[in-house]
Amino acid sequence: MGSYHYTSTSQFVFAAVDSNSNSKPAHRPNTTVQIPITSPSEEGPTDAAAAAKIQAAFRGHLVRRHVATVRAADAEATRLERLLRRQETVDAVRGDERERARFSEALMAVLLRLDAVPGRYSAVRDARRAVSRRVVGLQEVFDAVVAAPEAQTCGVPASLEQVLEGIWGAGEATIPASASAVEEEVRRSGSCWGRTM
Repeated sequence: MGSYHYTSTSQFVFAAVDSNSNSKPAHRPNTTVQIPITSPSEEGPTDAAAAAKIQAAFRGHLVRRHVATVRAADAEATRLERLLRRQETVDAVRGDERERARFSEALMAVLLRLDAVPGRYSAVRDARRAVSRRVVGLQEVFDAVVAAPEAQTCGVPASLEQVLEGIWGAGEATIPASASAVEEEVRRSGSCWGRTM
């Protein structure tokens, strides 16, 4: 790209303030001053550098937007995990087909939201992968909660800790000794009310 020069001439007239109305200006310069103006492209960055700055700013914008989407999905997964830990939710999904479908669809919606995030940038890809694995783990726990038989506690469903113990083994989730003793007494008695009568 070529450069150009712009030349301007300006004349300044200085007048002395007089009380006489017929007076002419006292001083008038005879010289003109030429001011060269050069193009900023000669001294500043090239077009390639400007394009690189614009592209870097746009990539930063995309990464921030994708990270915000992943964070929103992670927050939704946290909310669903809290719901799944509540005994009321476990009872509801075991007893009602609509609640089961609603919870399963909420988990799938989080996964679909994560699938919409492109994985061009490694940080976004890693965060998306971690949240996706977490949601898939929640789906497995949810399926185990739905498929787990009711505990031997007179029709009351087992707690989430008991379900997790059945999935991951006895070392992961512990049942308090008093609850184990009560369940053992119920199993030996053969009835829900024990031998109190």
